[in-house]
Amino acid sequence: GLSLITLRIKRHRWYPKILKTGDPIVVSVGWRRFQTIPTYFMNDRIKNRMLKYTPEHLHCSAAIYSPYIQPGTGFCAYYMKRAHNFGVAATGTVLENSQAIDVVKKIKLTGLPEKIHKHTAYIKRMFNTSLEVAKFEGAAIKTVSGIRGQVKKAFGNNGVFRATFEDRIKASDIVFLRAFHTIPIKKFYNPITSLLSVTYMRTIAEIRRSKNLAVPNKKDSHYKPIERVVKRFNPVRVPKALEAELPFKSKTKQVKTNNPARAVVLDKEDKRVADLLGQINLLHKDKTKKRREKVQKQKDAYAVKRRAEEAEADARRQKKRKTFFRREGQNQKTPNVAKD
Repeated sequence: GLSLITLRIKRHRWYPKILKTGDPIVVSVGWRRFQTIPTYFMNDRIKNRMLKYTPEHLHCSAAIYSPYIQPGTGFCAYYMKRAHNFGVAATGTVLENSQAIDVVKKIKLTGLPEKIHKHTAYIKRMFNTSLEVAKFEGAAIKTVSGIRGQVKKAFGNNGVFRATFEDRIKASDIVFLRAFHTIPIKKFYNPITSLLSVTYMRTIAEIRRSKNLAVPNKKDSHYKPIERVVKRFNPVRVPKALEAELPFKSKTKQVKTNNPARAVVLDKEDKRVADLLGQINLLHKDKTKKRREKVQKQKDAYAVKRRAEEAEADARRQKKRKTFFRREGQNQKTPNVAKD
């Protein structure tokens, strides 16, 4: 019988191109040769993540629809119509046979607030029906500004749903939901019994080439520069009745500061005090400067003295060393002279 087969596959090192999910490929395993549509994926220990293309130099998994194959059997795969000199596109082994393989793809759904009431909001344009909302009840959502929330219940039949957030959101916020969507494995099995009377399924690229069709150009798929307007939030205003009940450390305090833009006019007494303080500060700075200069001169004089003492000590050590080695040389020569 036919079932879903999990393969461990790797692109052949001599094949010049990587393999794409959804392109029909011919698999040769044992005595069988058949055409099927593989779905490539990679397991991250939690889920099977779909791959659009196979890795360049790594193994990955593939799900195909074919008759039962003994696990551990080796196979090779190739494309029927090729424009390359080397034909084998991939090789690998069979891992297991099963009736269902869960392969998921990451999706990101976006929506806009329709109504906002405190921490509750009604979100639109994320789903189309209430059935879709029911599938994502309890899912975590988030706004662009970082406010987290949760999907609650559908509101009506047009895809609008009620959501709660940890803070009040603005009408200009964009709400998005990150989730995983299950990819159905394409159940296509085309046995090749004779090379003379077989009809092959063509890839999308081959169909476009035969009909001279251009690759569809979607404006929404183009990368665009992100321009976000800086939001200005109103200051937090605490009601006076509530502030009166707060402890002193939590109350709003008015700190008086000297505004540099405002001209300060001093009277005669304040001006005399300011001048006196300025003179005292000037004398203190001058005294500190002279003290630092004196300390620096003392340090320089001490450094000169230390260098002279070290030079004199080096000269003494060098003289002592020369005297020692001269005596040692004379003592070694004296016994030889006596023997002669």
